[in-house]
Amino acid sequence: MKKYIFDRNEFKWAEEFYDLIQKEMNIPDWFGKNADALWDMLTGYIDTPCEIVLKNFTGKENDYNEEIITKILQCFFDAEKQFPNDFKIKIK
Repeated sequence: MKKYIFDRNEFKWAEEFYDLIQKEMNIPDWFGKNADALWDMLTGYIDTPCEIVLKNFTGKENDYNEEIITKILQCFFDAEKQFPNDFKIKIK
């Protein structure tokens, strides 16, 4: 099973989280870097099954980062809920 590890300490601004996801999951350059595009990549592009590990996402965010990061994390959790055999999410 492929494992992707995302550490909140590796980026400052929420948009950089999309860059990290793109790099780690080997998503193509034409990735739209929004929640809808992420959902499309999770459910039709990346190899599954996979485990997504989220580290250090428990701190307080500013309003701007909070909105975007929440949408990204919701995509991960929705994928796990809808496709439990393909996605496992771990929070550390």
